[in-house]
Amino acid sequence: MQSTVFLFLVASVIGTVQSQTWAGTYIPDSTCSTSACCCLSGQVVVTSASANTYTVNSGTSGVCGGVTTFTSTAHTDGYTGWMVVTDNNTLTLSSDSNTINVVSPSNAACSGQGVKSGVIKQHPNIIMLFAICLISMMMSALKM
Repeated sequence: MQSTVFLFLVASVIGTVQSQTWAGTYIPDSTCSTSACCCLSGQVVVTSASANTYTVNSGTSGVCGGVTTFTSTAHTDGYTGWMVVTDNNTLTLSSDSNTINVVSPSNAACSGQGVKSGVIKQHPNIIMLFAICLISMMMSALKM
């Protein structure tokens, strides 16, 4: 019974405690208006440069004045950050580290979102672990 409770607690912690991971390859959505803005396109590669600093490399599309690639530095603090595109854009990382939202303060049409590619969802595994723990607890209770 005690080992079952321990497994249940471990599963709870695994399911709720995750550290942020900004680094990865993201695929931008289509919310950034290519008719009004220079938008990130293709794959957006975010690599760690140092503590709380990341290099961002991407292709571009839209009103870019002939520029076809984008390189910038993102500065982060936990799940928020900023980087210069045409102005200081605000960055927000989702709690599961799979989505980055970019907000342009000067033009909302130039805001967008990127979803990390190759993400393996852990939720089904956590649910299965919870189910196993629950069944084990019920079986232990029936033996008493």
